[in-house]
Amino acid sequence: MAKFTLDRIDNGIYVFLWSEDEGKQLLIPKDTVNHDLREGDIVEITRNGDQYDITLLEEETQDMKDRVSALLEKPKNKK
Repeated sequence: MAKFTLDRIDNGIYVFLWSEDEGKQLLIPKDTVNHDLREGDIVEITRNGDQYDITLLEEETQDMKDRVSALLEKPKNKK
């Protein structure tokens, strides 16, 4: 089981970046995933034979979005 972040959706393919090394990608066809994922979602992925089991980590995703929002607001507050 490894953590990934959904970087983008490219021509019907989910492009995940591995949290341990963002230079490593995992490409999974969108139509094989049973979740409605959005860019920036953090997930755990386990390979199960020819299939992938994907678990959306909602709390971690929200925490990351909150941190990014806070960083984007920081320069605005300095004015």
